[in-house]
Parts: sequence; C-alpha cells; structure tokens
Amino acid sequence: MGWERDVRRGPDEDGQARGRAPLVDSPVKPGGQTDPVGRDARFARWARRVAGVVVIVLWAAHALLSLVGGLQMVNHSQAVEDLSSGRMTSYALVEERPGQASSSTWWWTGQDLRPASVDELQTGTPAVVYTVAGSRPRLVVPDRIVPSTNSWGSWTEAEVDWIQEDLVTSGLPSTVASVVPGRVGQAHGLLGLVLAVSMLVHVVFGRAPVHGTRWFWFWLIGLPAGLGVLAYAIWEEGGWRDHRAPAPQQRSSGGYGFAILLLGSFVLTAGSQLLTWLLGVTVIPL
Repeated sequence: MGWERDVRRGPDEDGQARGRAPLVDSPVKPGGQTDPVGRDARFARWARRVAGVVVIVLWAAHALLSLVGGLQMVNHSQAVEDLSSGRMTSYALVEERPGQASSSTWWWTGQDLRPASVDELQTGTPAVVYTVAGSRPRLVVPDRIVPSTNSWGSWTEAEVDWIQEDLVTSGLPSTVASVVPGRVGQAHGLLGLVLAVSMLVHVVFGRAPVHGTRWFWFWLIGLPAGLGVLAYAIWEEGGWRDHRAPAPQQRSSGGYGFAILLLGSFVLTAGSQLLTWLLGVTVIPL
C-alpha cells in the first residue's frame, strides 16, 4: 500500500529519518576539526589551572623564605656568651622590636629596622639585634622573659650596663644594615609584593569569581601568611569544587569575607606565636 511504502522509505532530502528528532550537529567539524568555542573553553580552563599551580608554587617559596629569613630570639645571657666567645660579628640597636604587629601589618610587608640610641635603653623600648657567623640574625630578649613574640619586657639595670659598657665598646660594626637579612629578605619582600599586587589586580579587574564576590576575595587576600591568596589559587584559579559553585546571587559576600579576615587573623596570630615559641625564631612576616 502507499502508506507502507512511505514508512519503509529511507531518509528524506535533509538527511533526517522520518519519525525521528532532528540530528544535533557534532562539535567535530568535517575534516576532524574541533569546535573553536569548545577548544577555547578548554584552553581557558587549563590556563586557569596552570595559573593556580604557579601561584601555589610562589606561595610555597614565599613561606619558605619567611622561615629562612626570620630572626632567632635568644636571651640576654646567650648574647653575652656569643660576644665573649667571639662569635658575634655585628650588632645594632633598633627602635622597635622586629616582629611586632606595627612593623609587619600585612603578610607581604618587609622588615623595617630603624636605629636607636643608647640613651633610649633606659625606656626599655629599643631592641638589640646581632649576627653570628653561619646563622641567622639574633634578637635579644631580657633573661627573665621566655623568647616569644607575645612576651616582652624592659631591660634590667645590669643588662643595660652590659649593652653600654661591653657591647657598644666592643668595636664591632654597629649599623642597622649589618644585621638586616640580605638577599633572602629582599627576595622574600619582592616575591610577597608581586603576589599581593598581582592577586589584587586580578580580583578587581579579572574575570568574575564564582565562589565569592570580588569584595569577598578582596578582604580574604589580606589574611596573614598569604592564606587568602592560596585559597583563591585553589578555588578560583584551580577550579576546585567548581561543580558545587553557588549561583551568582548566592556567592559569599564581602561582609562574610571581612568576618573571616578578622577571625582568621586572630587564629593565625595565635598560631604564629605558638610556632615562634616552639622554633625560637621570629618569622617576619609569617
């Protein structure tokens, strides 16, 4: 019958079988060429991941330089022993104790040592920093104080007399430049500055983040030790948990990021003090 011949008839002129949905165009074009849109999307995804890995590697290098470039805290009696044995190679009196919050507000801030006078020792504010051969610079704390960033005290009369009568008259170089960490400290400061500025520019002017708003990441990159930058590299650049990313209107807000910054700074500061007490070093910054 005529209708039976129509059913058995093959595909019509446009290449679609009768009674079936239209065929979907394949992303592979004739000749084996891929769809440029899909290719660009894959390239952008892999470029993000590579950028995330680069940031993570730079963050790890920055953290390592922080540990290498920190000052070792020692009691006054250790400084006396180092001077009497000839191990001390230079010293400096500085206005502010290295490691205080005012001297390293942000994790990328470098070390800023300003010279102090001997007369200021009576007030208890200046600090003594010195160098020994084959070791990192050392920061002197009074004997009655356990070396830690969260504990400090003024010099006793005997300690002030030793600084004035023995240390100052020892003939050792007494400039601030002699005790400031060298290329390690410079590399640490430069790398931290590059990470901070590049990440800030990327957050403000780069592609819109998917896990949080720009304000969320703007506050979060201020976390100590660069942990906010590390988080951005993992979540936003690396694409970790992109499959669980919220809708644009439900992304983490700037207020939430500011709260994390305050709480995280408190927790990390306490952790850095514990690390300093365990290792006996000041990490400037952590």
